[in-house]
Formats: sequence, structure tokens, C-alpha cells
Amino acid sequence: MCNYSFFVGADISKSVIDVSYYDSGRSVYLGQFSNNQKGFTRVVNKLSKISKHEIGNWFVCFENTGVYSKPFLAFLFNQSIPCKEESALKISRSLGLRRGKDDKVDSMDICQYAYEKRDSLIASKLPSSLILRLRKLLARRDFLVRQRQSLKVSLKEQKGFIDDELNTILIETYDLQIKGLEVSIKVLINSDPKLASNDDLARSVIGIGNITSAYMIAVTENYTTFDDPRKFACYCGVAPFPNRSGTRKGSTRVSHIANKKMKSLFSNCTMSAINFDPEIAKYYKRKKEEGKKAGVILNAVKNKLIQRVFSVIKRQTPYVKLMSYA
Repeated sequence: MCNYSFFVGADISKSVIDVSYYDSGRSVYLGQFSNNQKGFTRVVNKLSKISKHEIGNWFVCFENTGVYSKPFLAFLFNQSIPCKEESALKISRSLGLRRGKDDKVDSMDICQYAYEKRDSLIASKLPSSLILRLRKLLARRDFLVRQRQSLKVSLKEQKGFIDDELNTILIETYDLQIKGLEVSIKVLINSDPKLASNDDLARSVIGIGNITSAYMIAVTENYTTFDDPRKFACYCGVAPFPNRSGTRKGSTRVSHIANKKMKSLFSNCTMSAINFDPEIAKYYKRKKEEGKKAGVILNAVKNKLIQRVFSVIKRQTPYVKLMSYA
């Protein structure tokens, strides 16, 4: 049963936030505000004059727009206002076909979504400061890795026109920054006993490296938001789903709706496991001899790795290779 009495929808962009509230069976547009602390305070003050309910009975819903929605999320938590940072895809699909885009209309639609889903929506929880810091460090590392790769491609195309020594210096500069961030990530994880313990356990699984382990901690909030490896595999886009209708039976497929970063990380882990884990290598070889497609086998290995990580986290004991493969 719903515990909330006043529903609010917000559409958040880089600089502004459009807000609507639900009243008498319809969404009412409140206005546009700055996407900062001053703007958030104005939103709450205006809503307080309209609502007849305590702020603890409010429910604010907004799309997860990455770094742009995080300040509003933190503000609502500090004000003890229940809220939901919802997936943009979930909101979009629930609203059906829409032509064009308008921030005012979007905020009203999000408000309508919050009211209609009031019995099933669960209020978001603010991750710990360590998890938030870890996510920022990983995001910064990703940015530098992309920049380095872009530079490498550009320099390759201009080879012969730019001094080779300068090229080397530019690449080395990025390498040093990335290594520095990786050290900071490791130091941050080791600063908390629970994070450090789960990091060690995850990396005991052959194929799981430092960055993949750090990402798993950040995404699962140290394995508290996912308790089922199948759900996490689905989130990463490596869980196979049936593809059939009536008498037609197609091959199982993975969904393209996934965290593509996690999926790419597990692709790297899979190749490492095949090369260094005799059990996985034997499994890969056997499936290949059976005529299975390479993509299907690699996907199965990704699922094996995810299963192993969640198993060691649940048991709180490191992964141990079978004696026959030791």
C-alpha cells in the first residue's frame, strides 16, 4: 500500500529543473527552476505552500540523468523527502509513443508516472560517500581512457606530420594520470574494511581484475543492491532470454538494454579467464568442439564468472580452484 500523499515529477537538465505536482486527478505544472541549491530550495518552498501534507509524505520522482540529477537527489535526502531516481527508459516505455520533446510536458508526464506507479515504486537510497567517491574516480578514469584512445587514433593518422617524441610525451601524460587514478581507487577501497574484503574476494576469481572489481563494488553498492547473480547478469546484458513465439522457436538472445561498460569489462575478464584458468579453458575448448558459436560460449563464460563472484561474496571465502586443475 502507498504511504505517500503528494506526488511530484521533475525533469532535470544541465542548468534547469522543470517541476510538476499531482492534484485533483491531473498533473499541474509548477515552473522552471535553477539546477542548484537555490533552485531546489525554491521548489520546496513553493510546494510547501501548495501541499497540505508533511514533506515526509511527499514523493518526488525524476529521471536519472547522471551527474545532472545527483545534486537534486542529495538535496532531497538532506530534506528527508522521499524520492525515486528512476530509469529514463522505464519512464519512457511506460508513457508509450510520444512525438517531440518538451521539458514542461516531460515533468508532467513523470509526475503522472509517479502517481500511477505509487504502489510499486520504492524510494531511492543515497549511496555512501565512499561509493559516490568511487563512482566519480571511475568516471574520471573512463574519461581519460577515452581521451587517450582518441589521441592515439589521431596521432596514428597524422604520423609523419607530427614529431614522434611529442606523440610519446602526450600518451605518457595520459598513462600517468590514469595510473594515478587507479592508485587512488585502490587506496579508497582499502580505506574501508568491508570494501577491501569484498574486493579481495572478487579478485580471487581468476579473470577478475582491479578495475572490474571496483566497478562491481560501485554498481552494486558493495553487493547490497543485487543479491542474485542472474539479475546482475541481466543488468550487464549477458543473461540469455528465450526468443520464441507460437510454433516459431529462435535461439536465445541477450538484451541490448544493459550497462554496456560492465559488459565490456566482462568481455576482457573472459579472455583472461580462458588464458589463465584451466577449468574455463577446458570448458571453452569442449563447447567449441561441440560446434557452439564463439559468442555463445564467451557469454556463458561471462555468466560463470559472475556466478563465481557472487558465490565468494555470499560465502565470504576466496575462490578455490578444483584440485584437479591446481
